[in-house]
Amino acid sequence: MKKLVVLLLSLTTFLAAADYSGIWNGKGGIESAKYGSVPQTAQMTLLHSGSSVSGTLKLGNGKVWKITSGSASGATITFALDNGSTASLVQNSSQLQGKITSSKGEVLDVVFTKQ
Repeated sequence: MKKLVVLLLSLTTFLAAADYSGIWNGKGGIESAKYGSVPQTAQMTLLHSGSSVSGTLKLGNGKVWKITSGSASGATITFALDNGSTASLVQNSSQLQGKITSSKGEVLDVVFTKQ
């Protein structure tokens, strides 16, 4: 029982100490009724301080969008972009994976790896 408590405390400390700052390169796919899963690349630059996350996101060769409100809680990052899109990403080992949802409802399933 003591070992389990120590393990849980260690894991909590690890997750709380995670620093998501940096450049993250992503790959994923947008589901299209007409074309199936359409491959997409992404790059985001994150600045993480406390529970606050800011930065930018660029999909493919498109425009760079600013993160207008972002937060990190444990292994989860959520943010909104200045184009109306939202994102929810979860740390899985050395990657961040999750969904980015456009203001039109399009969903990009993406996996980011830190550069």
